Amino acid sequence: MDNLRDYIGWMGDYDFDRVPFGEVDALILCLIAYYDLSALFGPPRPEETTLREGLAPIEQGACPFTAFAPRDMDYAAFLREAAASARYGDLILSDYEDIARADPPLQFAAVSFRFGDFTFIAYRGTDLTLAGWREDFMISFTATEAQTLAADYAARRTARGGRFRLGGHSKGGNLALFAACALSEEAWSRVETVYLLDSPGLCPGMMDEARVERVKPRAVAIDPVFSVVGKLFELDAVQRRVAKSSGFSLLQHSLGSWGVDHGRLAQAKAHDPASRWIDEVLRQWIDGIPQERRALFVSELFDALSAGGAVTLADILKAGPAGFRAILAGLLKTSPAVKLTAAELPMRALLGESYDRLAGRIFPREGNRTSPR
Repeated sequence: MDNLRDYIGWMGDYDFDRVPFGEVDALILCLIAYYDLSALFGPPRPEETTLREGLAPIEQGACPFTAFAPRDMDYAAFLREAAASARYGDLILSDYEDIARADPPLQFAAVSFRFGDFTFIAYRGTDLTLAGWREDFMISFTATEAQTLAADYAARRTARGGRFRLGGHSKGGNLALFAACALSEEAWSRVETVYLLDSPGLCPGMMDEARVERVKPRAVAIDPVFSVVGKLFELDAVQRRVAKSSGFSLLQHSLGSWGVDHGRLAQAKAHDPASRWIDEVLRQWIDGIPQERRALFVSELFDALSAGGAVTLADILKAGPAGFRAILAGLLKTSPAVKLTAAELPMRALLGESYDRLAGRIFPREGNRTSPR
């Protein structure tokens, strides 16, 4: 099975006038959004550029991949070959934003790709920062600052006129969905498609349902065979594709593992039953925990993870035994409610449907209730 880099090799000589924009192109632009493109912008560089004009810093390694990169593709070669191609090298990149902050947690990045009278707004998914991962957990109980920035970004960009597509992978797809829902009716009338690439939907109550319904007919959801993230708060009644992947289990979440077949997305007939089971466990876990307890769980969990001074996931690994001792000490100081919340997921996975019936015996402090809520 071929991958996105192979697609660039086949289609790189054909611009969008010769071969129209398709789903695989959406995957590629959303993957490019994961690179740190700051070396291509800002003084003394112009506010907009092309990938081809940025080929020199790209070749020098000045645009690193910002997310977890399993060994499913050569990510440095991918960006270099995209920049050198006729199909992607001449795309006009603009409005690059990349904001990260630990307190309060924020991780937001987006970039616009213009070709002809169309602009593709790509939102970056989660990078390696703990702030970014904390925000991922926060969407289970509140609207996040990244979502607000995504909506503002789309509003400002669409105000200039033209036609649009929006998209993102993982958290980026959640931002694209939120932004699409928030657009004015006039701006929304000029949006053709919203691509949701293995991305969670919106927590109920965080967006006007009428606006969510408005987006559904133009939304395309693409998940790998083994999909967990894309099933959280899943958007129903949308066009849905199941992508084949070269990855194993949860590693299929990586865009670089998704397959291409004769220039099109390589599709499977259904999701892996094991991933559907995990999704059901997660759904029961989320539904069984009040929003206020989810907030406490996220706050105390990530405070513990950063107790040793870690800012990124890599910092945790580099810290070695001392860093893990600091994390463990932090976890031991968490409240009983947080420990209970953390215990519920593996217990639900282990006991399945018997969990609710046995919960009162497992967690006797919760009294006679059938579920520890």
